[in-house]
Amino acid sequence: MWLLRRSLTTVILTLTLSAPTIAPAQDLGASSGAYLRPEWSVERTQAGRAHVVGYLYNSGIRDAANVSLRVEQLRAGDELAATYRTRVMGDVLSRNRAFFDVPVSSPEATYRVIVESVSWFNECR
Repeated sequence: MWLLRRSLTTVILTLTLSAPTIAPAQDLGASSGAYLRPEWSVERTQAGRAHVVGYLYNSGIRDAANVSLRVEQLRAGDELAATYRTRVMGDVLSRNRAFFDVPVSSPEATYRVIVESVSWFNECR
């Protein structure tokens, strides 16, 4: 009887330890807003044209590539007046920044910069 009980305990313990575990889901492809932060200002060139220029900061541990930005020109009350799109040249390395420059129509307008899409990489490319 003792041998049967010990064998049964061993089998149950083995099955319990070798069974797959259930873990909560993790968002490893975290949204761009979590790690990419744009800082910008509107500047006027010598020719008088307006540009939204700034840096995109990556506070994450992975490199960001193929980053697309959307610049929205706003009217009073945050109403959308125009949209401009561009891609950030090169990768935004982990804990680093990348420059961007987007030609826009008016230096007096209010703008908002949004990260539209990004590809995340864990390794050097």
